[in-house]
Amino acid sequence: GSFKRIRKDPCCGSSLLTGASVPGWIVNVLESQSDIRTFSARSALGISGLFSLLIVILAGCAASTGSTETRDGRLIIRADRPHTPILGTSTPATIDGVPVSWDELLPILSESAGGAALEELAFDRILGREAERLGIVITPADTQREEALLAETIAQATGSDAAMTERLLLDVRRARNLGPSRFAALLKRTAILRQLVANDVHITNAAVEQMHRIRHGVRYQCRLITVATERAADTVRHRLLEGEPFGEIAAEFSTDSSAQRGGIIEAISPADPTYPSGIRAALRILDPGELSPILAIDTGYAIVRLDERLEPDGIAIDDVREELERAVRLRQERLAMNTLGQRLLEGADIAIFDPHLAQSWRYRRDR
Repeated sequence: GSFKRIRKDPCCGSSLLTGASVPGWIVNVLESQSDIRTFSARSALGISGLFSLLIVILAGCAASTGSTETRDGRLIIRADRPHTPILGTSTPATIDGVPVSWDELLPILSESAGGAALEELAFDRILGREAERLGIVITPADTQREEALLAETIAQATGSDAAMTERLLLDVRRARNLGPSRFAALLKRTAILRQLVANDVHITNAAVEQMHRIRHGVRYQCRLITVATERAADTVRHRLLEGEPFGEIAAEFSTDSSAQRGGIIEAISPADPTYPSGIRAALRILDPGELSPILAIDTGYAIVRLDERLEPDGIAIDDVREELERAVRLRQERLAMNTLGQRLLEGADIAIFDPHLAQSWRYRRDR
């Protein structure tokens, strides 16, 4: 029989707090500034081995397709070999000289990454049909603009120069296993989505003023732990009150992507609607170092600790209006792209017949 589902909820991939959660099939690149800033700070402090899988998909450092060889112990990856598999006839690898067949490898590949691959393929097809229906043609210039936008976003978030930005982007591509094919497909997806939502973006004075408050007004530097159940939240808060390190508890319990960073997230503005109102309200009344009560959020429960209250920077709105308008446009595009992507996938009829692929799909849904 078949295994079938209609997607109604976003994949994990972005902070569980963000109102525009990032599904795995798009990997929205505009919501990851917190992760990038954190990685940049860790690099500056010389902290190694703590690199988290960023939500952002980067630009500016396309993977090489030339003849290379990478050695790691006894593992040899030969990039100069033909990379297009011919199932049933080619040998994808050998182990101690003994061939590995696709019959052996495919079930493992399907279980380990098949669900994500199928999700990306489904979204590519859905968007392709929608673009064809509306007469949208994506050119190399369109994907180059997406690539440049990603690089610009990361550079602004980290404050890094061109060389550092390129290194950071390359690290992220490696961490996300974004080779030439997946990266090109991602850029095309975002280019199509951006054109599809172009008429849904409206920049108002109110939106610009709100963005000014978000970027230049009061902000709260804090740490976060999210969990699925109230019982888990009780356990977390009790252990924190007993004096256990917040970072260790976050790494052990938190369902938020910031768990890998000990719960560190970017500073939250009380004017930012992408964060739950309960969390923003709690931060307003906490003193530095104080722990919040258990807070109910859409995805479960949250506990935050206020580390520092950051005062407004004094920058006048008219001095940065152009920058703010652009930020508003990008944010509205991001939200509209996610909403449209969800709606398109909700209409997809995906039937899975291979048991290994079905297992990967189920695991992906249960994360």
